Amino acid sequence: MHATVHHYRSPLGTPDFGAGALGTCTLARLGGLTGAVVTFWPDAAAANEAAARRPAGTTWLDTGVYRVADVHSASDAAAFAQVTAFDGPRSADQSAAELRAGRERIWPAVRGIDGVGTTYVLLAEDRALLVLGLAASIEAIERTREAIDGTELLPGEDPALLPGPDRVDLHRVLHASLPAPAGAR
Repeated sequence: MHATVHHYRSPLGTPDFGAGALGTCTLARLGGLTGAVVTFWPDAAAANEAAARRPAGTTWLDTGVYRVADVHSASDAAAFAQVTAFDGPRSADQSAAELRAGRERIWPAVRGIDGVGTTYVLLAEDRALLVLGLAASIEAIERTREAIDGTELLPGEDPALLPGPDRVDLHRVLHASLPAPAGAR
């Protein structure tokens, strides 16, 4: 499964990136005029084709194409979202370390928190990483951050390969029709 992330500046109508989407999530950044439309596609060809589309009526900023590297689901909660960005290019070692940290340390620490929804880990060709974490409330996102901050590195984790995110943005979810988590590869 692949995803496109179209960033926009308000106003936003109802964007249509074409037929064949597996699901979509429209986000509006809290305290700002920007947001993102995350659309899930069955393959890279469909995602690349959709990335070139810019539906009329909205000021579109940048667009990214990603492979869905991981999907973790705790509930169907999707009122708020945290988007955590690790800009590329990143080395293969750093990318592997970040993916391992997410799967083996971070997800186990947060999956049981009340209000945590699905998390999509999106990986770009240059190994940029975008983590879309959905939740029922801002409080659930805050509890998630606290749990992550309280984790200790696993044996073999190299802190030099884990410098942290480049950006963390909080969004209200305007619309969510998400694909089944089993679609990740």
